[in-house]
Amino acid sequence: MQHKPCRGFTILEILIAMMILGGAIAVIGELARSGFRAARNAQLTTQAELLAESVLAQVRIGIIGTETVVDQPISAEDFLDTGASDQGRGEPLWLYSIDVQTIDEDGLLELAVTVRQNVPEEQRPVACRLVRWLVDPSFDAEEAEEEEEEEETTPETAEDLP
Repeated sequence: MQHKPCRGFTILEILIAMMILGGAIAVIGELARSGFRAARNAQLTTQAELLAESVLAQVRIGIIGTETVVDQPISAEDFLDTGASDQGRGEPLWLYSIDVQTIDEDGLLELAVTVRQNVPEEQRPVACRLVRWLVDPSFDAEEAEEEEEEEETTPETAEDLP
């Protein structure tokens, strides 16, 4: 009896092909998960940057004072449409801190605004820190008072009179 040559795949070839397919699907799944994580991190970083800019703008126009504060909650009412809502958690998603330092230059303040997620450190919270130099509001007031005092103490001369 003669043996007929087999025309199909052996079970070993099918098992090897299935292992290669399974490995490829696992790698693609991990790449998709990594991409999702990176996209979510980029979204949260952008929210943190927008919130930090908002806090800085509120300090510059005087809504928030130029005092050092730590971990103040950002409420959704203060910053509409920025993802700052607590989403039913009962606590704010974002916290801000303001660090104010005087600079060697007269009348300038270094204002550092830090916004961070209100999550445990194990979850690696996203944070953003902006630093700006501002004119010290108290220096402006002192300078205005000095100018008024100079005007009051300056004697009028005969040329100044009509």
